[in-house]
Amino acid sequence: MTRTSAITVLLTALVAGAITWMLEGMLVMSGRAAVVPPMTLGVALLLLGAVLLVVAWPVRQAAHGKRRIDYRHATSALGFAKASSLVGAMLGGAALGALAFFLTRSVVATDAVLAVGVVAVGGLVQLTAGLIAEHWCVLPPDDDDAPAAAGSPA
Repeated sequence: MTRTSAITVLLTALVAGAITWMLEGMLVMSGRAAVVPPMTLGVALLLLGAVLLVVAWPVRQAAHGKRRIDYRHATSALGFAKASSLVGAMLGGAALGALAFFLTRSVVATDAVLAVGVVAVGGLVQLTAGLIAEHWCVLPPDDDDAPAAAGSPA
């Protein structure tokens, strides 16, 4: 499994932000209320980021030879990290798009801005935790692989 690239994170966040901006605009122009996520979503994203780091820490220790873990735990931690980085980029980008939408209105709803701001912070924390956990799940190169990597591409 490859690590999540910066381009993937950036494109996911930009697309989610643009879609959210357009969705909020369409809802308001049609006379409906804008969608404001609950503040507890941001808190939940913060907690998920913390849980991810706790789950990935033993994998980091195993990668440095300080501990032995089951391969299923390592695989689960890596999958959780990959999903968290993408979901964090998507929710963080969507929240930033909604935040930009609310801040550009002539009348700013401070409750909506506060709630969306908390969700944006939670999404960005989950994104960061996912990228850190992905980094922790990388195994160091084996001694047998070093000459092959230094030579020609495999």
